[in-house]
Amino acid sequence: MKKIAEKIVMLLPIPVFIITLCVGSYYIPIEKVVDLIAYKISGYNFFDSVIDINSLNVLFEIRLPRVLLSMLVGASLSVAGTSFQAVLKNPLVEPYTLGLSSGAAFGAALALSFLNIPVQISSFFFACISVAICYLVATKDGDTSVISLILSGVVISSLFTSFLSILQIMIDPMKLQGLIYWIMGSLHTSSWEKVYSVLPYMFVGFSLTYIFRWKLNILALGEKDAIILGVNPQKYKIIFIFAATLLASSAVSVSGIISLVGLMIPHMLRIVFGPDNRKMIPMSFCLGASYLAIVDCFSRNLWSFEIPIGILTTIIGAPYFIFLIRKTKAGGWL
Repeated sequence: MKKIAEKIVMLLPIPVFIITLCVGSYYIPIEKVVDLIAYKISGYNFFDSVIDINSLNVLFEIRLPRVLLSMLVGASLSVAGTSFQAVLKNPLVEPYTLGLSSGAAFGAALALSFLNIPVQISSFFFACISVAICYLVATKDGDTSVISLILSGVVISSLFTSFLSILQIMIDPMKLQGLIYWIMGSLHTSSWEKVYSVLPYMFVGFSLTYIFRWKLNILALGEKDAIILGVNPQKYKIIFIFAATLLASSAVSVSGIISLVGLMIPHMLRIVFGPDNRKMIPMSFCLGASYLAIVDCFSRNLWSFEIPIGILTTIIGAPYFIFLIRKTKAGGWL
């Protein structure tokens, strides 16, 4: 039964991808979506659908980049959360609770508003600062305190949120509304340019995490056992934290702050499939991509206006976070 469930999770992005391409204010039937994609690639269609310019533009210029970006962002946040939880051996850790998302958002907003540098580089730089401060504050004599990690994450998040508020005061009033909407977590400005801009960074992050994913299982045994097994724990901690920070900061640079995705998805998978990170990493990628694509579909279709996706992920994730805190407290984590 578990094998079937694993296959369902791994294949879930395919139907989600197709369905989310169909749904919108301008509905496109599934068979027409398939025909439009086939026509664009090969010049032929399978179901003899009418190929019109409006459907082509809606699908390829508006809907396809948005769905792809939502899936990339969801996969990035989920895989980053899985890595952080495994490396720090803490089920409450994810990019948002570490303050990484707020740091990356500040870096991205700074680049968008004032600095003439790539958004992803600025976002990654400030995300690294956030993670480094949290880790250094919470770690003493090689032992990382769960409570200190969460509290330092809250403080760092509040600090960078304050810096973001200062930016909002200083920014050109014509850009203010767009910045506020982006900070809430939004994909309404999705484009092929944004997809291409984050692909190299996400590719590096995904590749490093996937190639070395089995090392996460060894790191989970503790530093002494890892050294006995011939694994340098500090080296691989740096690799995984670097890759996770790169993934999360890249996601934030194009979507703003989308919280608790990296908390929910890894924990749900761990409950069902166990803690084997060789399976957790690819399944986190697939389920995270599917989850955010579905939530984004609801955010743009439930009402006559679009709700920032970050609001919906927080509404969904906050009760789960409370449940997880109570569970980990009962289990002796806190």
